[in-house]
Amino acid sequence: MRDWFFYLDRQLRPHLAERTRAILAAAAARTFTRRYDALRATSLLALPEASERPRAVSGVMAALYRAELDPRASWIFDGAGGVPRARKWLDAFRLVAPLDAEARWREVTVHLGELLIVLTEDLPAHLDHARKILGDVCFGAGVRYARRMKRAWRLPEADMPNAPALAIEVLRTSEYLFRVNPEHWGDADAATKTGWIEGTACPWYDRPGWNGAHCGIFGQFQAGVSSEFGLRYMLSKTIPKHGGTTCRIDLKPIELRRSR
Repeated sequence: MRDWFFYLDRQLRPHLAERTRAILAAAAARTFTRRYDALRATSLLALPEASERPRAVSGVMAALYRAELDPRASWIFDGAGGVPRARKWLDAFRLVAPLDAEARWREVTVHLGELLIVLTEDLPAHLDHARKILGDVCFGAGVRYARRMKRAWRLPEADMPNAPALAIEVLRTSEYLFRVNPEHWGDADAATKTGWIEGTACPWYDRPGWNGAHCGIFGQFQAGVSSEFGLRYMLSKTIPKHGGTTCRIDLKPIELRRSR
């Protein structure tokens, strides 16, 4: 999530200039408050009322984000009161101590969708065509991720029979990281250069404000990954639009059309 905030900062700066970090920090503050309230509603942590300890929200979230390891990321928490100082870190660590590594991971994975909800609600006040721009940002992030994976795994270039199978594996690594369609399955056909993935609802699906438009915006990340393998991504089934309990994406070769 720290990396995602830095990426948003870089990509939105051409549109928002020097206001970028302040706007993102405000969105982060509302995201953190939503997640803090959701955590308080569970039995996972014994969290105080935010009104009683105003810095508890930023402290808990900074501890979950391991912000003490990256001082450059302190701006992310400015809208929520800033990162803890000195011994206040101990208070923050104590609040999240009952969560083991898996529980922390499961919590932070929800923040990706929670932040998108907040950005689509708040960013239009500062930026025209905010949803389209967020979709473009997600597409670019997918391209960036796919290129990193191709370098790391020394994958061949896009025009190859097994491109769908490789694309699916790269998509699955990113989906596992943030539990996108956490239980998923798929297949690929080398003869037709097609493939598909189907999976259960994302962890943020039932959060207030989530709708099918968010599926399309986030889907641009998968579209960016697919494009690096010469494939076109199609979100063919979503729970908000089609009902049921699963979503599906289809991968097909990108077709070049000649103009007459």
